[in-house]
Amino acid sequence: PRQVGKTYFVLAMVLILCILFPGLRVVWTAHHLRTSTKTFTTLRGLCRRKKIAPHVLGIRSANGEQQVEFRNGSGIMFGARSQGFGRGFDEIDIEVFDESQILDTKALEDMVAAANQSRHEHGALLFFMGTPPRPSDPSDAFRLRRTEALSGEAEDAVWLEIGADPESAPDDRSEWPRMNPSFPLRTPEESLLRLRKNLGDDDSWNREGRGIWDPT
Repeated sequence: PRQVGKTYFVLAMVLILCILFPGLRVVWTAHHLRTSTKTFTTLRGLCRRKKIAPHVLGIRSANGEQQVEFRNGSGIMFGARSQGFGRGFDEIDIEVFDESQILDTKALEDMVAAANQSRHEHGALLFFMGTPPRPSDPSDAFRLRRTEALSGEAEDAVWLEIGADPESAPDDRSEWPRMNPSFPLRTPEESLLRLRKNLGDDDSWNREGRGIWDPT
């Protein structure tokens, strides 16, 4: 539920930017193919809305080429990093790294180079989204950005962290609106209870459900 909320927000923002700025090129990647496909499906639904549809030139989803093209020359491409998507691109204006808790340095280097040739007058815009990583996740890039932000060393960057109070009890329901702003309108009580049951142990629930990072 937390992932759906922030993904929808960033997706809508990127969609608006594509309409406002002609020729904007966007690459949206996730680690897993099913995640990028699910996000693409959400965007396809947004593009069918009455006020957005006139701006859309076409939607391609065949043979793994998931892309939305706009009449003003902008475009959003989707793919999975685990399948090599993102390598070889150039002149990319916006890059979205979904599931950043699973983003190794090599994959990041392959993709960020494409943003160095951004044609936008303000340069490239990078989004890193994810849940607090597990100890075994290749999350050096994500952890580094968080450390820089919290220490005040980050320049020209914004870090937004949504989560419960780390000192609160795992099953403290008063923290639900804080750890998940979509509760209870978009995410009902049943969804959070189901997530709690499926995740099982407190550590997994704290990371995935409550947005709490492990102590450094």
